[in-house]
Amino acid sequence: MSDQSRYKFLLFIIVTSTIGQIAAEIYIPSLPYISHDFSISNSLTQLSIAVFLFGMAVPGIFFGYISDYFGRRKILILSTSISSVGTLMCVVAPNIYILIIGRLIQGLGFSGVGSLSRAILRDRMSGVELAKFASNLAVITVLVIDVSPFFGGFLQQYFGWRPIFGILLCYNLFAIYISCQFKDDSNTALNEQLNLGRILHSAYDVIKDKTFFKYNMFSALTYAVLMSYLAVASFLFENKVGISPTEFGTTTLGLSFVYMLGTFTNGRLLQHFHMDKLIRNGVVLMWVTAIYCLLIATLIPLTYWSLVILVVLIYLSSSALFANSSAQAFSSVGKSVGVASALYSSVQVFVAAVFSALISLFHVNSTLPLAGFMIIICIFMTSLFAIKVDRQ
Repeated sequence: MSDQSRYKFLLFIIVTSTIGQIAAEIYIPSLPYISHDFSISNSLTQLSIAVFLFGMAVPGIFFGYISDYFGRRKILILSTSISSVGTLMCVVAPNIYILIIGRLIQGLGFSGVGSLSRAILRDRMSGVELAKFASNLAVITVLVIDVSPFFGGFLQQYFGWRPIFGILLCYNLFAIYISCQFKDDSNTALNEQLNLGRILHSAYDVIKDKTFFKYNMFSALTYAVLMSYLAVASFLFENKVGISPTEFGTTTLGLSFVYMLGTFTNGRLLQHFHMDKLIRNGVVLMWVTAIYCLLIATLIPLTYWSLVILVVLIYLSSSALFANSSAQAFSSVGKSVGVASALYSSVQVFVAAVFSALISLFHVNSTLPLAGFMIIICIFMTSLFAIKVDRQ
């Protein structure tokens, strides 16, 4: 692959792998203001996050399966087109219910985009090479993703929340454009026969693999922590601490460098330590984070800096878990790469959707609900170590 082709491929992967996350996070600073504009409860506004995630959770398996037959490019174009319709609905939504429906349609479309970007990576890379590329890519993509709340906070401060979805629509249209330009020559004949009745069977064949299941769950539970935090972040920072949407966005942008540092360090540590050891260290740090979150709710005052420290710990533990879990999960995947990638994404998003929906049931007065869910997640993570797999 020439340097020019590599840069184009990198741009393609950045856009397709970040657009779903950007859609999930760019409007986070606006959540309290959407509640105010529609005169609704905060819980109903928070539900728009969970609905978006539930939309992303299921169809990715279908998109992944048919991409093994029709090719990645055609399904990417279909997925990004569906998400554009949902984004447009959010722009013009007259009430929270249309907004929630729009978010659902967004999720349905983005479910295919995210899973296929991982499948394309797996088409061309594997093992440690994939883990290193994922770590380096994360340095770039996390910055792109975390610029979105900063940009969203600026737009909310001066223009309101609707232009946020307008900008997202433009980014969505750009994703359609680069998907049309993508040369799909890497997954020829991965699946020569299309039998939609085999989707569940293929998914079962993948999920019953202990290696895939174990590391998929590590990634899913990590994502659940991040999305649970995001569901309450703007209410804690803006309503409880009292900072503006712009200040919240700036804080999120600044903290993204912590995650970038973590992923950069992970890429270097892979030269000296096995991925399993780095995952174990990430789980230990997640336990420390959960306990600290509980202390904020009970002993430590809820201040700007106590919340910043909490996010630093969440980001550092997550950076140790994501890339390594992904590489380990796909180390045992054979022919059905599209299905495996879609299933990986679906499980990850579904688990996060469940936790974000549950946390929206609680009134955001402190970090106590978040601490409780983090402790539950840490217990699940720890139990995964009981699953013995062949060391890759």
